[in-house]
Amino acid sequence: MPLTIPPEVKKITPYVRRAEELDRDKGNPESRLVSYYCRQYAVHTGISLATSPAGKGCLGELLGNLEAEKVIMDSFTRDESKFLCTKFADKIFDKADLEDRTAGANKNTARTFYAAASFLEILQQFHGDDDNSEEVEEQKKKSVYSKWKATEILKAIKEGRTPTSGGYGEDNNDAVADDEDEQEEEVPKAVASDESVELTAHTPYVVETVSDDNDKEEGEETPMNIPTNGDDGSGGGDDDDDGDENSGDEEGTEVGLGPPPAYYPVGIEPVDPYPILPPAPPMAPPKPPMTFNPPPPAPMDIPPPVPTNRLTPPKPKKTSFLGGLVGSNNKKMNKKVGKVEIADATELTRFALAALDDKDADLAADRLQQALKMLGR
Repeated sequence: MPLTIPPEVKKITPYVRRAEELDRDKGNPESRLVSYYCRQYAVHTGISLATSPAGKGCLGELLGNLEAEKVIMDSFTRDESKFLCTKFADKIFDKADLEDRTAGANKNTARTFYAAASFLEILQQFHGDDDNSEEVEEQKKKSVYSKWKATEILKAIKEGRTPTSGGYGEDNNDAVADDEDEQEEEVPKAVASDESVELTAHTPYVVETVSDDNDKEEGEETPMNIPTNGDDGSGGGDDDDDGDENSGDEEGTEVGLGPPPAYYPVGIEPVDPYPILPPAPPMAPPKPPMTFNPPPPAPMDIPPPVPTNRLTPPKPKKTSFLGGLVGSNNKKMNKKVGKVEIADATELTRFALAALDDKDADLAADRLQQALKMLGR
C-alpha cells in the first residue's frame, strides 16, 4: 500500500513513489539498492520540512524501512552503491532520450523522463554540498532537462500535436536552465493533470526501462547471462586429453594404483613352493651295526598360505568442490536459516550474477561469499 505523505513534506513524494515502484521490480538485483537510497534521500530531504506529528510519523515509517534493509545494504561499500545507482539512473535517462531522438516520444516517455530526474537527484547524497565537479554538474543538468522534457511531451500530447523530437545536449534545449524553478512545480502538475499519465506502482516504466533496449524490441526481456557447464571457462571442455594421468584426482575417478602386496598371516614367513633340496649327505663309513646313524630326514615342504580376500583400495567418491565444502561444514554449521536470511542470500546471488554480466569476477566472488555467510556457511 502506498505511503500517505502529508502536504508539508510533499517534496519527498517523487522519491518515495520511485522506491515503491522498484520494490515491485523483482527481476533486477540493483532495484533493491536504488530503492533503499531513494528512501534515504527522501528522509534527508524531509527532516527540515516535517514539523507536525503526521510529517514526523511519515519519516519514521521511512526510517523503519531503511532499518530493515540496513544489514544487507551494509555489505556494499559507498563507492559500490554510488556506481550502481549512477548506472541505473543513466540507463533510465538514456532509454527516454533514445525514444525522444527517434521521434517516438509518448506518455510513457514522459514518465521515464520524470523518473530519471528523481534517480539523478538522489545521486546528490553521494557528493558533498560543496562538490562542484564536472560529474555533479552533468547530473544536475540531466535532471533539469528530464523534468523540462517530460513537461514538453505532456503539453504537446494535451494540445493534440506530435511532441518535437530532440536529444540531450542539442542546440534546441539551451534554454532549459532558465526554467529550472518552474519545472519543480510544473512537471508533477502536468503528470497529475492527465489521469492516464499518473505514476503508480503498476506503471510499466520500471520494467521497461531497467532492461537495455538499444538492441532489442520494446518490451523484450533481457535474459540473465548465467554461465552453463562447459562454457564458463573453468573446465568441462574438450581439453581433458592433456592431463589424463592426473584427471583422477580432479574428477574423483579411481586413481591408478599398483596391486596390493600379498597378505600373509602374522608369524608365518612366505615359503617358496618349489624349494631346491640340498644334496643328501654322504654315507658314513661302515661301522658296527649298533653304531649306524641314518641320514637326516628331508625338510618338509610347507606350501605358502593362500591369501584370503585380496584387498583393493576403495574408489574415491566423486564430489564437487562446492559439495566438499558444504559436506565438511555440515557438522559444524547447523544454524537454522530463516526467511529473511534466505531472501538476503538470494539478493546477494543476483548481485553476483549482475557483476558477472559486467565481467567483474572479484565483486561476484565477494557477493557469493556474503550470500554463504548469510546462510551460516
